[in-house]
Amino acid sequence: MRKQHVLFAALAAAVALSASGCKSREKIDLDTLHTSEAETMASTEASGGDKEKETEKETQKETEKETEETQKGADSSSALSVRSKIATEKQGKTSIEYAVLSNLRDPKMEDAVNALIKEKALQVLTDYQIDPAADTLSVKCTVVSLDKNKAVLTYEGSLMVNGAAHPSDLFYTTTVDLNKGTLQGLSDYADAYTMAGYILSDDCVLKKPADSKEALEYLKTQDLNAMWEILKQCDFTAENLEGFPQSFSYENQGVIYMAVPVPHALGDYVIVSYTPDTK
Repeated sequence: MRKQHVLFAALAAAVALSASGCKSREKIDLDTLHTSEAETMASTEASGGDKEKETEKETQKETEKETEETQKGADSSSALSVRSKIATEKQGKTSIEYAVLSNLRDPKMEDAVNALIKEKALQVLTDYQIDPAADTLSVKCTVVSLDKNKAVLTYEGSLMVNGAAHPSDLFYTTTVDLNKGTLQGLSDYADAYTMAGYILSDDCVLKKPADSKEALEYLKTQDLNAMWEILKQCDFTAENLEGFPQSFSYENQGVIYMAVPVPHALGDYVIVSYTPDTK
């Protein structure tokens, strides 16, 4: 009996061990594992892709916004820029260029400013008593500088009076305050007596003709008071002005330029430059 119990217990233990061994050797479902990993990776990649797309969209929106703001800034800057074009007045044998401005800060000033510019450009006709049918005149206009406050214009040309032995070279200027619709001249940015002394000195610098020794030597021979009188009658703004001014001036980037008369052999006029910071 006892033997039977022992045999039964041994058989039971063997069955239990056999069952445990079978369980430890159960086949792992690799397909299921691979499928699970693939789904996880796909999910992760999809999530990362969505984030990249969102980042690209945000970057694109920021770029578009910056471009739009830049364009707005450019449009705003353009809206504030005074514009100019060159027109020509022709009468017989005469041709005179002058500037026509637009887009002024105060639109009401536009007509007055342009009328003033044209008037001064053509004043040479009346002051020189030019006969368009017999005399030959050609004048070119240059816009030296232009901003919302001021326009600086120069006029350079040649006049051949009927019956004269040779033509004469001309140079004149106008500087216009675009806010007031008025002219500016030498007295607005320099002292005539100081400038006369500078022109006759060894420090004098010529813009045209550049560094001409003959012209510089000639200027040194001039009388200080006589040069002072010429500069007191400089520009169309001079007080008690009679006829066309003998000298003209303008300012550009802090440098003052003055055109004063010289003999025809030296070019009829020279342009002197004066930089206040270095004097």
